[in-house]
Amino acid sequence: MRLLWERSIWNRSLAGQLVGFMLVALILSQGISFLVYYDEHGQTLRDTLKEEFLVRSASAARLLETTPPAYHADVLKAVDTIYSRFWVTDRMPEDVTAWKQSAWRRLKDRDPEKEPISEAIAVALADRQECSAKSDSCWDSLSDNEWPLDRSARFVRLDNAFGVGLVVQLDGGTWLNAAMAKSQKPVWMSQSALSLAISAALVSLIAILAARRIGRPMNRLAQAAEAFGRGEASARLPEDGPEDIRRTTEAFNRMQERLRRFVNDRTGMLAAIGHDLRTPITSLRLRAEFITDLEMRDKILATLDEMQAMTEATLAFAREEAGGEETRLVDLAALTESLCSDLADLDWDVTFADSDRIPYRCRPASLRRAIRNLIENAIRYGERARVAMAVSEEHIEIAVDDDGSGIPAADFERVFAPFFRLEESRSRETGGVGLGLSVARTIARSHGGDVVLENRPGGGFRAAIRLPQAPASGTMPAAAGTPAVATIQGPPARVASQS
Repeated sequence: MRLLWERSIWNRSLAGQLVGFMLVALILSQGISFLVYYDEHGQTLRDTLKEEFLVRSASAARLLETTPPAYHADVLKAVDTIYSRFWVTDRMPEDVTAWKQSAWRRLKDRDPEKEPISEAIAVALADRQECSAKSDSCWDSLSDNEWPLDRSARFVRLDNAFGVGLVVQLDGGTWLNAAMAKSQKPVWMSQSALSLAISAALVSLIAILAARRIGRPMNRLAQAAEAFGRGEASARLPEDGPEDIRRTTEAFNRMQERLRRFVNDRTGMLAAIGHDLRTPITSLRLRAEFITDLEMRDKILATLDEMQAMTEATLAFAREEAGGEETRLVDLAALTESLCSDLADLDWDVTFADSDRIPYRCRPASLRRAIRNLIENAIRYGERARVAMAVSEEHIEIAVDDDGSGIPAADFERVFAPFFRLEESRSRETGGVGLGLSVARTIARSHGGDVVLENRPGGGFRAAIRLPQAPASGTMPAAAGTPAVATIQGPPARVASQS
């Protein structure tokens, strides 16, 4: 569940978050507007219905008073509508509940004797107890502004929606009864749903356009930062977009230039120091030749040889860093395979467990040197090297295992220091100058990865280069076949392939 949430569009897309927030805001605003509209709409309809009902009832009363009694039945039928009923009684109805029942029957059918009590009447019967307690007080009086006749009328609501009733006394002493009930139309209709859907679509479109405008320079900045962290040369980013993003881009461009100047200055200084050390070392070597004490001369020359090796290693590293190798797409498995094949010519005992093609953008010469340094260490201190590659969602690992005694875990970080060597497991006589792991880690980190060390259970040591996964761009040449596991044992052995 957590993995699905992390991979959801909400967490992966700025546009998704903007659309989500704006849709939530739209739904909340529409919901609040609907509640307010529903209340105001209902009140307006009730007031309009009451006004229409009172005017129609007053007109019916005038018409009955100006018409002979013989025509009253025809008049009442004429003023009836599909949602209103008018009838005359000899006296004022006192029982409001009974009057409501009669009104609902008449609203259902013109003949109240043929129609059973409907559900609406049953609801009205629920008011019996309250009306019995209040007696005639359940009838409401109408104000002069509401009722147009000069005689008072009694008004009552048949339900809590749009049902109303009225009784008024006529000149002849009889009472006109009137009832009206309109069905309540749903406020939420298909037009409302369509309107909300169109609004949501427009809001989503605007959110996507806004997110793309904001996200485009942010994505460009993220790609440039990733490339810069992997040591790739990238041009200045265009400083456009909103002010906040533009200022962020400007800061990134300045940081990139400063770091490049810093690295170039340090690399140039390192190369200059290494180059300038050659002259005094050569001078000391010449002077050592004139020492008559042979034992002393041999010790001095050995020390000078060590200094010379350290200087040459420093110069080689500085030249490689200053060379500015460009990144390109290579098959990482093929690069490692070819390196193991080249080392086989040197009589080195190397076992390479081949893998599928691994397209990867890197500086191949630099990365090749890092892998070689790990293999050389494995051969020198562990007798043999077993190279394997593993690919996961997070990183690509190039592991080199040996059969040596390993390194104490407390010294894992110390061995990466330049010119540092452990006396017990890495002696001066069999070791190099102490730059192998340092150079390998520098190269790995310049690609955004690192070098990790591990003492294997059961004996042996593992040094691995872990590189971050990155989407490869470009095309790779088609492979002729799938390489199998090959063992390199001396000059005759090569990394074999089989289709």
